[in-house]
Amino acid sequence: MKLQEKKDQIDNAIKEYIEKRYTDELYDLVKYAVIDGKRLRGIVLLLTSEALNGDYEKAIKLAISAELGHAASLVHDDIIDKSTERRRKPTLWKKYGIEKAVILPHILISESLDIARKEGEKFFKVGLETWSKASYGEYLDIIAEDPLNWSKIDYRKLIALKSGSLFEGAAEIGALTSKNSNELVNEARRYGMALGIAYQFADDLIGYLNKKEEGGSQDLFSYYIKNEIGETKDVGLIMSFFMFNIVKEFEIIRKSVLFEKSEYLRLFPIFSVLEIMKENTDMYELIRSVIGNYL
Repeated sequence: MKLQEKKDQIDNAIKEYIEKRYTDELYDLVKYAVIDGKRLRGIVLLLTSEALNGDYEKAIKLAISAELGHAASLVHDDIIDKSTERRRKPTLWKKYGIEKAVILPHILISESLDIARKEGEKFFKVGLETWSKASYGEYLDIIAEDPLNWSKIDYRKLIALKSGSLFEGAAEIGALTSKNSNELVNEARRYGMALGIAYQFADDLIGYLNKKEEGGSQDLFSYYIKNEIGETKDVGLIMSFFMFNIVKEFEIIRKSVLFEKSEYLRLFPIFSVLEIMKENTDMYELIRSVIGNYL
């Protein structure tokens, strides 16, 4: 499958990169933080680049950059949310201690931006803007843990910054690896942002259904869904609410030029959302039958 092929390419590139770059305990820390990810941001970068006949060698290096930056954000997420488990193993701060977990993201993001800088100023600029947006999103995520702030924070703005910006930046960088991308950069940004919002919405929904509300966006999601449809266990109503919100983003994706340029960019939003939905078997089966026929 094409998506698995792209994931394998990114995994292999990251493995080779960190083996050359780090040694001793720092290597162990970096490996622990970056191995085993879904690579969704890196994959969308490679798919966008490929759809626009971009430079693969640049794209794979920049996919490493995107995934290192994402890993940095996850380490911070887990500290902020006091999460003790990620990907069925202890979080980095739980395994190595809070001090090392605090400093490691600084190393990872510096590395990420340095890779982007070496590939060109335009990539560095997008990487810096992406980190700035994601950091502000994390700030909103923190203050959204306080119920007194729920009515003051727009849920969709929070997830656009926290998650949408990472997909937006990845798609934009993928487009920029093509020599003929100038008119398509904004299309890539819109595609990536809509994808990221849909993905985070699905992630927060699963947290809500599984009663694992960790972090401000999930707290705010609970407030949002209860305001919209009340406290209900009606799966049909929840699914309708989910589809109503997801379709808003999928409509943006459907109108994107990228949607027409690549079969895999048409399928990727469904794949990404279903990857999250697997964490709730009942909802996954319901959503798969509906969402699979949409895009």
